Amino acid sequence: MPFSILSSNVSDKIKNPKWKILIVDDEEDIHSITKLALKRFKFDSRGISFLSAYNSQQAKDILNTENDIALIFLDVVMETDDAGLLLTKWIREKLQNQMIRIILRTGQPGQAPEEKVIELYDINDYKQKTELDRTKLFTAVFSALRAYRDIQTIENSRLYELKFRTGLEQVISSTSQILETNTLKQFFDGLLHQVISLIKLEEEGLFVLVDGAGTIHSNNRYKIIARSNCKNGSKIDKETIDLLDKARLKKQSLFEKDTYVAYFPSSGNKESLLYLKGVKELNSFNVHLLNVFASSIGIAFDNLMLNNEMIETQEELIARLGNAVESRAKDAGNHIKRIAEFSYIIAKEIGLDEKSCLTVKQASPMHDVGKIATPDAILLKPERLNKKEFEVMKKHPEIGYEILKGSKRHILQAASIISLQHHEMFDGSGYPNGLIGNNIHVYARIVAVADVFDALIHKRCYKKPWSIDKAIEFMKKEKGKHFDPNIVDALLNKVDKLLSINAAYTSTDMT
Repeated sequence: MPFSILSSNVSDKIKNPKWKILIVDDEEDIHSITKLALKRFKFDSRGISFLSAYNSQQAKDILNTENDIALIFLDVVMETDDAGLLLTKWIREKLQNQMIRIILRTGQPGQAPEEKVIELYDINDYKQKTELDRTKLFTAVFSALRAYRDIQTIENSRLYELKFRTGLEQVISSTSQILETNTLKQFFDGLLHQVISLIKLEEEGLFVLVDGAGTIHSNNRYKIIARSNCKNGSKIDKETIDLLDKARLKKQSLFEKDTYVAYFPSSGNKESLLYLKGVKELNSFNVHLLNVFASSIGIAFDNLMLNNEMIETQEELIARLGNAVESRAKDAGNHIKRIAEFSYIIAKEIGLDEKSCLTVKQASPMHDVGKIATPDAILLKPERLNKKEFEVMKKHPEIGYEILKGSKRHILQAASIISLQHHEMFDGSGYPNGLIGNNIHVYARIVAVADVFDALIHKRCYKKPWSIDKAIEFMKKEKGKHFDPNIVDALLNKVDKLLSINAAYTSTDMT
């Protein structure tokens, strides 16, 4: 997938800093002569910057702070007769710097015989100070800098390859994590997290207070699915919309001013994009990783959309079948819609993961599917059921279970458990199997609370709606008996939200 950098603010140019040369010599004149001789020197269109040290300790201090010195002119005899040789040994062994070029210079060649020095020490050239006239200096520096440049290129290539391998492993890992998501929100939450991780937002100076969002373009509008630090909430400013439109038109990721838009290609009628605002710069390595990542994510997005379509089809069929069952009870209204929303909120409140919360929401409409076999005379009876009638009614959990249990679909498997167990009671006095406490599946315990609370506050053929206060009092009273105490507490913690959902599904069954 192509990537376009459209902003002049994005700096990916190769800078040309000066080559750094360190002169280590206890004679001031040597520093002055060397600098004067090389004043106009250039190599690869880059001039020279000089650093000076007058003894070994000063040189060590500089070398400990400056990691890009290309060449050292090093005197052999300074504070000791072998000070330069010992410094060379320190540079190679202690500092572990094999790249820097070292030209040893001496005014007393007898003190350190050339052949022995070259044999024992890792130096690149050995000159007598009397040899280093302007021409010989130029030649020596050219040779040393050329060698340094080539070694640096090889080392950078090695480090880039190592970094790319690490980055590629991260891309593969990130893509795998994205592929494991089950919902669009999870997909874009993961996408934001992984993109931020890939381009290392934590690096100081790379980004400034980044706003990020994952969006879908469908039916000529953008919908934010997940966001991070977004100042505008669910709104997208016009400048960002223009860049999103441009990315869609070009079908590629773009970077303008301080906004990065990642475009993830899709074969469907919905396109996924991600944008980050407040971006200062991206280097070519990060761009390359993002390109690899984005090309994989397009496939993941298509698969997710296909999976979502299948889930939505299941949800619609479940809802329609649930409605068909509930419609026999004329006053049931939007009962199954409310139960689904109530169950989701309660599941979130007790700490279930997002996948489980969605599963109980999607499966709960089938909790009473077994009533399809219950005679109207019993189901619609306006008075209390007699013992014989109640025994017939009590069969609906098992009938629902038998209808659903053979499915291999995750939602229908959950629905079969909910259908079978939603009339079990926490103290073991429920039916059909008299299960106790946590032996009742958590989905069924959630739906039991949501189902009874909704039934209490709405009209039924056999009763008038209860007041909210009376319904709450009943739920509290049944903690540990009919209901799981923790789930009742979750309902009470979120009762205002449940009542707002209840109001949204206003129906004639409330009067």
